[in-house]
Amino acid sequence: MRFSFLLLAFPLLAHDLYLMPKRFRLELGQPTTIAFHNGDDFPVPDRPPKLENVLDALVVTASGRTPLANLRVDGKLLLAEAILAKAGSAYAIARTRPNFIELQPQKFEEYLKHEGLSSVLAWRAQHGESAKPGRERYSKYVKSLLTAGQPSDFYRQTVGFPIEIVPDQNPANVRPGGHLPIRILLRGKPAAELQIEVAWLTADGKFGRTVAGRTAKDGTLKIPITTAGTWKLHTVSMERCAEPAIADWESYWSSLTFEIQ
Repeated sequence: MRFSFLLLAFPLLAHDLYLMPKRFRLELGQPTTIAFHNGDDFPVPDRPPKLENVLDALVVTASGRTPLANLRVDGKLLLAEAILAKAGSAYAIARTRPNFIELQPQKFEEYLKHEGLSSVLAWRAQHGESAKPGRERYSKYVKSLLTAGQPSDFYRQTVGFPIEIVPDQNPANVRPGGHLPIRILLRGKPAAELQIEVAWLTADGKFGRTVAGRTAKDGTLKIPITTAGTWKLHTVSMERCAEPAIADWESYWSSLTFEIQ
C-alpha cells in the first residue's frame, strides 16, 4: 500500500502501542490477523513490542474471554489471530508489563508537551524539577473494536483496564462528517483534562493525525470523524509514582482502534 503524509508535525519522542486488525469485520469462525504496532509514525510500525512484555492478549465478547492465538514476532510487528464464534461486537485487547525509562530533562519536557501533560509540566516547574531527568514507569493498554455479523451494544463495555477509551456510540453507526462521542475512564472514574490524539488511514493509503481536544470534567469528548477508514485514538495519563524508589512518575497509555465505513 502506498502512504501519503498529512498533519505529521509532532516530535517522535515516545512509542505508542496500538492494534491493527487485517479486518475489523470478521466472518463467524474465520480468523483474522491482529498486528501490534509499536511506534509514533502511524500507521508504520517502528519495532515490535517485546513478546515477554505483552500480557492478557485476549478477545473479549459478551460470552467471555479467549486468548489471541499464535502470538509471534514477524519483522517489525507482533502478530496474533482472533476468531469470533458468535455474532456481535467484541474487543481485541492487550496490556504491557510496567517498564521504566529515564529521559534527560529537555526530552522529558518535550514529551510532556507533546502528550498535553500540562499538569505534570506545572508540577515540575513549581517544585524546581524542570531541569531534572524524568524517571518514569509506564504501562500501555490497547483495544480494537471488532464485529461479526450485526454490531451489538458490547462496544459500551469496559474491559477492566486502569485506563480505557470507551465509545458512547458504536463506530459502525458513525459516518464521515459526524462525531464519535467517547469517554475516558481512569480506574473506573471519569478522567478530565486528558489530551486525545486521533489518527486515521483511508483505503487509498492517505493518513494523518491531529489533537482532537481534551476531555471534559465527566471524561467525555466528541471526536470529529472526517473520513472513512481505520481510526486510532490515543491518550496518556501521568501521576506521581506511589513507589518513589522505582520512579518519580507513573504513566498509563491507552489506545483504541476501530473502522469507519
